[in-house]
This record gives sequence, structure tokens and C-alpha cells, in this order.
Amino acid sequence: MSEYKLKTGKLGEKIVNAYKGIEDKFVDTFLEEDGSLKTGGMAEKATSAYQKIEDTVVGGYKKVEGAFVEAFLEQEEDGADEAP
Repeated sequence: MSEYKLKTGKLGEKIVNAYKGIEDKFVDTFLEEDGSLKTGGMAEKATSAYQKIEDTVVGGYKKVEGAFVEAFLEQEEDGADEAP
């Protein structure tokens, strides 16, 4: 099977080179050397915001759970479930 290569011409070369320049800037700006995403300071802000939301939701759930337990359950003393 034959291999083909794009005929770029002068305009095509300029476009390809411009694209490569943009790609290089993107890589330098957003990617670490290993290919992972650079998170920077924004990651801390996003993580902190998510943690606050999680704490609020979990805290709210625990309040509801506590109210449910207090309203509908009672603690048995040791041996209370054994027959006399």
C-alpha cells in the first residue's frame, strides 16, 4: 500500500507552523512534562469550594440522621433482648 503525504504549499506550511506554535503554547501553559494537566491556583479554589459543599451536605445529612434516630429509635441496654 502506498503512503501519502499532504501537499502543504506555502500557505499550508504557514498554517501548519501557526498551529504547531499554538499547540506548543497550549502544552507549555496547561500540561506538565508527563502530560498531566497543570492545575495551578485554580485547583485549590475549586477543591476548597467542593470541600465546603461536601461538608455542608454531609453535615446536613448527619443532622437529619440524628433527628431520625432521636425521634424513632431507642438504645437497648445490654441483655435486654434476651428472654428471661
